[in-house]
Amino acid sequence: MDDFNRSPAQNRRTTQRAKILLIDDSPDQCDLIGTVLHDCIPEVDLFIASTGESAFSQLRHCLDASQSLPRLILLDLYLPLAEDGFRIIERVKSNDSPYRLIPITLLSQSARQPDIKRCYDLGANSYIAKPASHAQWLLCMKSLREYWWHTVTPPPG
Repeated sequence: MDDFNRSPAQNRRTTQRAKILLIDDSPDQCDLIGTVLHDCIPEVDLFIASTGESAFSQLRHCLDASQSLPRLILLDLYLPLAEDGFRIIERVKSNDSPYRLIPITLLSQSARQPDIKRCYDLGANSYIAKPASHAQWLLCMKSLREYWWHTVTPPPG
């Protein structure tokens, strides 16, 4: 059957065994995001890295072990400095990167326009100011799931 005749559900990757890589240096934020993701997308495996090097080590392991790459990267911009987050975006999205097709969603406390603009300029796919309450986090992650799992058609991989 050609792609034109497939249903939208057949054109999208299944969420089963999909991975999300969370890059955040705050254990409290990682726990909160992990809990909310489990509630909203329970069939996804969450991998956590607290530094850029740890994140790239996990990504390299996926390639070395012939495992699928994460479906999505959630990145805190300040790790602890914004330059750390910017460097990760640059490395992931560089033309010669084997990870360049992985969507990056920023989750940041910063709502500074220069930070937001630079993230998009470097190739980030979306930018979300971190919610203030658990209820807001749930709404945010439900929206994230709806968009990245049910609305867009991701690249193959």
